[in-house]
Amino acid sequence: MKIANVMLGRGLGGIEQALIDYSEALQLAGFEVCNIIHPKATIKSILQKKNMKFEVLDNFSAFDLFAACKLYKLLKAIGVDVSIAHGNRALSLLKYATSKDKIIAVTHNYKIKCKGLKTVFCPTQDLVHQTKIKKVPNIFLIPNMVRVNREFTQRKIHNPPVIGAMGRFVAKKGFDVFIEALAILKAENINFRAVLAGNGEEDNFLRALAKDNGLDGVLEFTGWVENQQEFFDKIDIFCLPSHHEPFGIVLLEAMAQSLPVISSDSEGPSEIIQNGINGMLVPKGNEIALANAIKELLADKIEDNLFSVNAYDSVKNNYDLAVVSGKLRNALVLCA
Repeated sequence: MKIANVMLGRGLGGIEQALIDYSEALQLAGFEVCNIIHPKATIKSILQKKNMKFEVLDNFSAFDLFAACKLYKLLKAIGVDVSIAHGNRALSLLKYATSKDKIIAVTHNYKIKCKGLKTVFCPTQDLVHQTKIKKVPNIFLIPNMVRVNREFTQRKIHNPPVIGAMGRFVAKKGFDVFIEALAILKAENINFRAVLAGNGEEDNFLRALAKDNGLDGVLEFTGWVENQQEFFDKIDIFCLPSHHEPFGIVLLEAMAQSLPVISSDSEGPSEIIQNGINGMLVPKGNEIALANAIKELLADKIEDNLFSVNAYDSVKNNYDLAVVSGKLRNALVLCA
């Protein structure tokens, strides 16, 4: 089976990472894959380094009929049996270029316009539920994935312990809650340092908020992280304070690094985390609850906490790329 793996974004975020993950998982499952990306896509260099086949499709919008015509010719030349769409632009152009029966949409968020499709892949049960409302006949639960390339490692805790968070600096990520939780810890004279990695439209606001809360010298803003391994190596607790998080792949990445994690009870993390077993869940938008959860981990001695062991095991058993590759193979065989 020949599969077109289509994503037309230019940046470097969750949906772009998903294209790379899907490409690798599909090849591992034995399928022939051609990725179709924007000519200015940031992930082009990553695909080149990984020797993953790709074609480029210049386009101006989701309704670019000239681009749709080029896509039709490209799919025909490749001999594609099915196309997997990541994002609404890819999905819209594919609807112009090929039969809807030959398109599979991946619902990376709640805005994917998948009505009328025969098959949809959903990363969470909540997205499965939302997709059922749209009367899609074939819905498969296919979680996002990470590469678990290391065995569980008992981490040596920094002195003082370091609390970390990472993501795009946009309102829905809740980094203001993270900063306010850190301010509570500082006011209670708890010894710690913190790292906030990322950038985005709220950069100046978050830096000002940290300064107003007296976190200069305590909280480090690193900018966007090129080497995630270095980021995870320098922290002892990972926090995901999102107000809205359809999945939360960065949570899996932290868990795979043997880190104890604390997350808001947003959509995706609520399905990944079993509160008190493989991590901690706190109410969205509640800086007091987040601060208390951090204090609880610090008081229990992070290195003795079973959260990190259970977190690693749950990722290895359920979200490792090899595991999800098998789920993709089974789903594609069933809907072929």
